[in-house]
Amino acid sequence: MCLSKWISATLAIALWAGTVAAADTIASGNVKSINADNKTFVLTDSNKKDFTFKLGDNLVVNREGKESKSGLKSGDWIDVCYDKGTFTWTSHYILVREGTSKNSDLIRGNVKGYDAGKKELTFTNEVKKDSIYSMGDALVRLNMADTKIENVKIGDHALLIVNTVEGKSTLRSVMVDRAK
Repeated sequence: MCLSKWISATLAIALWAGTVAAADTIASGNVKSINADNKTFVLTDSNKKDFTFKLGDNLVVNREGKESKSGLKSGDWIDVCYDKGTFTWTSHYILVREGTSKNSDLIRGNVKGYDAGKKELTFTNEVKKDSIYSMGDALVRLNMADTKIENVKIGDHALLIVNTVEGKSTLRSVMVDRAK
């Protein structure tokens, strides 16, 4: 009886840990190399450490505001949103930081609220820090389809593109992924 309880508890912890490990996160760095045959690329972070990412089946590459399924090049400085799986890190969204996107960042977190009167989005990032962003002309998407901010719900998981120049942050994009 004790052995079965121990096995059940161990299995429950392993499943919980696997779920936590699979959460999307963000990494930044230089693209060191791309292997088209294996559909992978190597990213070198600011500490000169290399990480290998799989190119996801639904990958979006954003280069200067234009999105495509490809276009990643060796030498690109990028932010990558990826699924940190147990054995493979799979990239879903890549922001190439050049030109108009040079001062932009990908930020992953949750929608905390929206003030329609002020047209401001309150967002909690991965490290639980709240920020308020003016919506301005920001693009809003729900499951990668264009939508309005009113369709976004409190608690939705989202990926933001925020441009910061001289200490002023401008929201460029809100991308919500909600289970269908």
